[in-house]
Amino acid sequence: MSGGPLTDQCGSVVGINTLSLAGLSLFIAADQAKFMISSFTDQEIKKINVDPSISPEEAVKAFYTYLKARRMEDGFKLLSQEYLKKTNFEEWTNRFTDILDVEVILTKRNGDTKDMAFVKFSTKNWVDGEAKIHYYEGTWQTISEDGVYKMLKAILKK
Repeated sequence: MSGGPLTDQCGSVVGINTLSLAGLSLFIAADQAKFMISSFTDQEIKKINVDPSISPEEAVKAFYTYLKARRMEDGFKLLSQEYLKKTNFEEWTNRFTDILDVEVILTKRNGDTKDMAFVKFSTKNWVDGEAKIHYYEGTWQTISEDGVYKMLKAILKK
């Protein structure tokens, strides 16, 4: 419903829906939105292209980019067959219900390895009624399956 109108019981628009998380809906009040309209622009919008078939680091970048965009099906498809032995779509997506945003800071090849990628990223999580930012770094071991690098094993620390 993001971007959709928030109406009162009489059908009058009172705001713009922005986010829903764990039963809590956030919105911008209509009178505040009127003042913001002049600053809306599409001039700085860039399409983010990811291709997990290029390299392990590109696969890791794609994985976290899909989480950021809430493209959970695409992120789930980047999990290796071995990883999928330990989870299913519902359990896996439930791990991310409190995440508001994901920001990839860095992905690069981990040393001379052919299947490992180093990653730094942050998440903005909804915790006890407020947004908290967490920073992570570590490695993902990947495996090539069907011409795409997929996530096999993570070693991440906060």
